[in-house]
Amino acid sequence: MKKELSVTMNFGTKVRVALQSVGEGLAKVYSSLLEEPISVKQAWKILHASVALSFAAFTSCSVFAHFILVTWFLFTIWDCKRAGLK
Repeated sequence: MKKELSVTMNFGTKVRVALQSVGEGLAKVYSSLLEEPISVKQAWKILHASVALSFAAFTSCSVFAHFILVTWFLFTIWDCKRAGLK
């Protein structure tokens, strides 16, 4: 008789596993581009900074909203420096 083990995962666990695998893929891509080891946490910070730069540079909005977007981008740059990225 064949024995099988069935493990059920709830939705939160499935999302966490999926995000972890995406983060590991990002870390591999950034590691190959930067030619130094990048952790998953640092990869998410680089992605966050990239999204902030895209919004700050390529959106057409009021001066106040643009100021907020640039401030967001500067915060992400500071966060990357704090995480040990050059």
